[in-house]
Amino acid sequence: MVRKFILIILTLFVTNITTSAYDLCLPKGSLIKVYTRIPLNTSNLEEGSEVYFIAPADVWVLEERAIKKGDIFHGYVSMLKMPVEGVNAAMSIKITSVESSDGSEKNINGRIIFPGSRDVLGGNLTNPASYNKTIHPKKVYGNIWGGTLQYVPSGEYEFGHHVEVTQRDSIFVELNENFYM
Repeated sequence: MVRKFILIILTLFVTNITTSAYDLCLPKGSLIKVYTRIPLNTSNLEEGSEVYFIAPADVWVLEERAIKKGDIFHGYVSMLKMPVEGVNAAMSIKITSVESSDGSEKNINGRIIFPGSRDVLGGNLTNPASYNKTIHPKKVYGNIWGGTLQYVPSGEYEFGHHVEVTQRDSIFVELNENFYM
């Protein structure tokens, strides 16, 4: 009888130790869908400006809620380049903390992933402002004349435009470190 009692106690003790040793976390590289309440435009922002994003749905880890619907992600503009001739504006955003609906705030290390699966929005080349005609002469069988006419960029490009993130854009927070709850 005593042996059975000791066996039951040991079984309970061992299962208690193994179940409490696991820490719940969102692993590095996880993507959390967010949206912005106000449009973010490179013409309105400066490097270091604070920005906010909202989680539209719950994020679960096993059977616990890691991120609740309506949680606010705080971040700042880490890189901002204004438009110049030939290149559009560019912007990159880092996430520093997440504020829960009950008012508690936890540190988080992440960055915003914009449409196109890039962490930089914009920075692409603009269209050429004008084209030059180039003739590629070519001997054609039986004719003494022939060739191809090609339009090539002249080297002058349009002035770049500002880029913007609206409420309808699909953006994500990618975690750079594990986020423990």
